[in-house]
Amino acid sequence: MNKKELNSIKDVIDSVDKSWPKDVIVRYLYIKLAPFVQHDLKYFLASDEEKYREYKEGFIDRFPDIVCSTLADFYVKVFNEFDIRSTKVIANSARIPLFAVIVEGDNGWFFIDPINDLYRNQYGLKPQNFGVIPFYKTINREHSELIKLDPLYVKEIDKEIGKNFDMIFLDPLFELLHKEFANRNKAYDFFEVSKTEPMKLLEKKIEYISRELINLGQVNGVYERSQMYLYFRNYLLDRNEKEHTVAIIEKGDKNHHITFMVLPNDEEPIRYIEEKDSKGYKLKKEKSLHK
Repeated sequence: MNKKELNSIKDVIDSVDKSWPKDVIVRYLYIKLAPFVQHDLKYFLASDEEKYREYKEGFIDRFPDIVCSTLADFYVKVFNEFDIRSTKVIANSARIPLFAVIVEGDNGWFFIDPINDLYRNQYGLKPQNFGVIPFYKTINREHSELIKLDPLYVKEIDKEIGKNFDMIFLDPLFELLHKEFANRNKAYDFFEVSKTEPMKLLEKKIEYISRELINLGQVNGVYERSQMYLYFRNYLLDRNEKEHTVAIIEKGDKNHHITFMVLPNDEEPIRYIEEKDSKGYKLKKEKSLHK
């Protein structure tokens, strides 16, 4: 079978072979459906009291804009279409609790956390909350039956999916980049920058991120993209650079957008505005008002 283009939720669901083992179907849907949803900014950027009021009244379904509860409902509904038992569960005891999913696979019930893996599944990083024993005390207390899936077994599942669909993770790429970028001396050599110009080095890193990394995967939601930038910051910047950079969500004339901001000591902030055109996303350095 040739690799298939999956351009919609229906394409993904229709591409499932019902003869696959349940664990393969769950893993496939967990990853491949992620690009078609995004965090609901009306909810996530609201005040704590507004969030609590919506939670008490029942979360508003603005699909494909989602919160953890509506995303869990979505996955449960899809799994049920393939006769795979699953249920939405309360994961913690917070005032507004987190909702996740437990699913009955081929070897027992296991845990998945779709919203906390969302940007990773969209970007092409290995999900961190699939078939693991969750760190939430509430869910472990209520669901002692949950099993942990062996990483080698999950790797075999990915190989099986990869026979027909792209299943290449970017984690090895970032492990290599981390070794070159996060070590300042290596980074100076990598970018051929003088060791007396730390700000120029940081600028080169941001240019590289814009040119080579921000258009990988299918990350289109503003909230998810802010999480993606946090991942870049954690993996590609050294300790000092991390302390002087931040990615924020800002409201523009028409839509929200990401601003990646450099905050030098006692100097004017340097702002990189994320924009999108026909070629994809890019970071555009904002001109200083004092030049």
